[in-house]
Amino acid sequence: MNFRDVAGPKGYLTPSGPMRRRVLYRSNTFRLSPEDLEVVKPLGITAVHDLRGADEIARRPDTELPGAVWRHHMVPGIADRVAAGFTSAAQTRDAMLGHYRGFVTDPAKRAGFAALLATLSAGSGAQVFHCSEGKDRTGWAAMLLQRLVGVGEDDVMADFLLTDELLLPERDRVIENAQVFFGDRPPEVFMPALVADPAYLQAGMEQMEASYGDLDGYLHDGLGLTEAQTDRLRTLLTG
Repeated sequence: MNFRDVAGPKGYLTPSGPMRRRVLYRSNTFRLSPEDLEVVKPLGITAVHDLRGADEIARRPDTELPGAVWRHHMVPGIADRVAAGFTSAAQTRDAMLGHYRGFVTDPAKRAGFAALLATLSAGSGAQVFHCSEGKDRTGWAAMLLQRLVGVGEDDVMADFLLTDELLLPERDRVIENAQVFFGDRPPEVFMPALVADPAYLQAGMEQMEASYGDLDGYLHDGLGLTEAQTDRLRTLLTG
């Protein structure tokens, strides 16, 4: 399972000291076994934030977590009709690069991230956010939070790439699901959509700079967050 603390295993370093742990968590689809539930319950999670579309939720609904409210902030993924047309790895990779640029240019995607971050800023107690594999939409949101508090680029990228290690045991399942939903094609056609490629995150960040100048411009002008909301997120994550 791709479940972990947004602050990293020890608290990524920021100019204000280590990120505060046990505040925000990231995950893939929040489907928990009874054993997983026993591990997660002591974390005191008060809210589960789902970034998936309605069709994704219908296919794999989250496990209900006692004491936590479920919130939906849809960030559109690559549309099924688009994925169904992939015939080569190069085509899939190009779509993934466009997907990350769309985190900046697509109003619907920006609206989903805006709702997530605004709600996180107003929350109390530990919270978790996730998409399907906890890689792309979740990875972008984690990057925004980490960069907001000044985590270094190397740590941000290392955290992004950790998804590959955590999801490796589930890769066969994900490929099989893709073949069921989008057509029985060779696994290599889907592989670019199953990995955390540094080029994807870089493409999104370059688009962010091109469209809004910097992170602050994206958060405030692109997502419409207020100074009070970003200040609250910094306080939550650094103390």
